[in-house]
Amino acid sequence: MTAFEGYEKIISESAAHNKKGQRFTEPRVGAKLKRKAGRIPITKNTDFNEKKTVRIVDADGNEIGRTYPKRAAGLVKKGRACYMNDFQIRLNTSDTEQNSEVHKMDDKMMTNKESVTLYFDPRRWSFNRDCPKNVGSRSFMQGPDGELAEAYTIGDWKYNWTEIVSETLLLKKRTTHRFVFWLNGGENDRNDEVCRFEVIYNNDVENRRTYNLNRNFIKPARTLNNWELYEIPFTTEDNEYTQLKFAAQAAYMTVMAAKDSGAYEGIPDQEDPYKKWRPQRHNLIFEDGFPANGWYSTENLRRSHGHELRGSQGKAGNDRSTGSASETVRGLEESRRALEGLKEQLEALSAGSMAIMAETVEKLDPQHIAREVRSMMPQLEEEDVDIEDVISDAVDEVRDALEEIRDAIEEVGDRFEEVRDTMEEVNETLCEEQESSEW
Repeated sequence: MTAFEGYEKIISESAAHNKKGQRFTEPRVGAKLKRKAGRIPITKNTDFNEKKTVRIVDADGNEIGRTYPKRAAGLVKKGRACYMNDFQIRLNTSDTEQNSEVHKMDDKMMTNKESVTLYFDPRRWSFNRDCPKNVGSRSFMQGPDGELAEAYTIGDWKYNWTEIVSETLLLKKRTTHRFVFWLNGGENDRNDEVCRFEVIYNNDVENRRTYNLNRNFIKPARTLNNWELYEIPFTTEDNEYTQLKFAAQAAYMTVMAAKDSGAYEGIPDQEDPYKKWRPQRHNLIFEDGFPANGWYSTENLRRSHGHELRGSQGKAGNDRSTGSASETVRGLEESRRALEGLKEQLEALSAGSMAIMAETVEKLDPQHIAREVRSMMPQLEEEDVDIEDVISDAVDEVRDALEEIRDAIEEVGDRFEEVRDTMEEVNETLCEEQESSEW
């Protein structure tokens, strides 16, 4: 080694240290000459990530990485992700079990020879982030069987389009499934609402299966206390990756977890007697299920159609159950006996009042008073009685008689008030029995 080469080596090694004696992490300038031909120079991570322009987020919107645009397009095409915008995708599936949104639903699925039953589980649903005007909430409420259950209430009376979606499910191909849930509301009195259920395979929204749940397009499996139980069937055909969706607009809609229809046998049902006259279904938003100030409120319909309802119930009386009929008959008999007792009391009071009034009127007859005075005149003259005292006594007697008449009339009036109150109670009882009893 020549002196010049030795000097160059010392300078090169000295340049690799700073003033504190720490070695630099960057490669020396001379090192580049020793790399073999064709080897790619080392670049920083920031330069590398600049080419991965598409952000990847999980179901909760948390960023979990970046990828290339072509890679993102491939994930969407295969149904493993969906575009949030031009620079962001949301994963539907993952190669690792920890970050996967695909669930086999083993704990929420029952299988029989004909079909697979899926049950609505609010904990596995969420608001669709692709809808900017979602309105609603998830909460516990009392179900049609009287027990607390979790439910989603979505939509409002305005035109805010709202969607809730399930996790992506991994279902068996070419298999019939049934999706079970309770539904309340979902209709308005303008008949312009949206209340639907959708099944989407492989994130192919254009070819989704849509089920309209309003206006009796689909008959519920059963109704119970103003709730409707639905069992929606669908077949997976040659698909596995499945997402379920509810959509609502212009009406509040409540979806609740449900059991099989047989689990609700024997639970008393309170049917709406005015259902055929109402422009919308019962809705939990209202205290009575319907707007109190609307023309189709229960009170207004009772006034306008109560007689029709009573007439139809009377015609169908022979077909009703004997238990409720006997209770109604007993109530009517008790009311009749009470009215008969009041009638007898009123007749007695009326007879007594008439006798007192007749006697008083007779005493007030001027000729009767004159005759009484003439007959008493000789006796009064013999006994030296003051005529003014006699007249005063007569006036007092008449005044006492009038007081008795007034008291009798007031008592009769009180009895009439009691009769009127009793009649109103009987009328209200009859209306309630005719509306709620099942013959």
